[in-house]
Amino acid sequence: MKNRDSFRGTAITKAFCEAFKSTKFYTEIYQKHKNEIIIGIRDGYINLYYNCDSIAKIRVGQPSKALLASYYTDKKTRSLSDEEYVSLYNNIKEKSDRRDKKEKQAQERLFIDNNSNPSSGWFCIDVEFTKSLRGKNTAEDWRFDIIAISKTAPYRVALIELKYGEKAIGGKSGIRTHVRDFYAFHKENRYIDLKDEIVSIVKSLQEIGVDVPYNLTEISTNEFTNHPEFYFITINNKAEAGTSTPEQTMSGYLFKDKRWNCKKISKSVIEGGDYFTLTENDKDFKPIFLFSSATLPNINIQDILDFDNYNIIHSYPYDK
Repeated sequence: MKNRDSFRGTAITKAFCEAFKSTKFYTEIYQKHKNEIIIGIRDGYINLYYNCDSIAKIRVGQPSKALLASYYTDKKTRSLSDEEYVSLYNNIKEKSDRRDKKEKQAQERLFIDNNSNPSSGWFCIDVEFTKSLRGKNTAEDWRFDIIAISKTAPYRVALIELKYGEKAIGGKSGIRTHVRDFYAFHKENRYIDLKDEIVSIVKSLQEIGVDVPYNLTEISTNEFTNHPEFYFITINNKAEAGTSTPEQTMSGYLFKDKRWNCKKISKSVIEGGDYFTLTENDKDFKPIFLFSSATLPNINIQDILDFDNYNIIHSYPYDK
């Protein structure tokens, strides 16, 4: 672990969890706003997320105090007691809403709506998961928008990248980068390391007062499947006037053969290679691409990986 900058669940002790559950962060914010707040387990602290923005960092040593970006308090302070936080909660939400980050809003809705549905086959355990294997000041090697685990053994792990519309499909943080990063995770067999962290996250969520499905309360890594599953989910798969759908645009950034009714092949494919180049023609790497035409605010996907919730499914890139 020495080359890793964090391990989620470190220092999230029973004593801290009990102290946190007695604060207004838990009783007034999380408990009364489960439809919009996500608890993220981190290394020595927890995050509260709204719109998948981190709106509170609560350290193990100070369970009744939150650190947050000064943007949320009009630059007046970066530290609030739980009572102060409750009084400013609506203002903090309003500040986040002004950012109007559709992709993050969709990310939150998928996570919360799935976990609110007892019939879902999956439980989402984390958002905004990042890790650098080369120290805290280097770029992330792992980045997952959502991590989910199946509710029954053998436990399947889903690593999810989310897009909303077509705006974030190209560019440095676009689909090509995510395919490359997912493939590196697969090729280097990093799943072995991630499994331990997933167990730590689930156990910490249970201790902190999140409703964890009963079947997951005693999970261990020897009950996991041998390989993770990789998903690229696109919400708002609609074409704006005179443009391509996100599905068509994504194809243009990945493939040379204009599959998925693609209208235009990106220059990056011509110069940097297609999907098969990015993944070294590795047929054991089998990401699934899911597309939904649903839009905010009512995405209405209550089982995040139930394929019936999606209009288009491309389950294996070697099949057009």
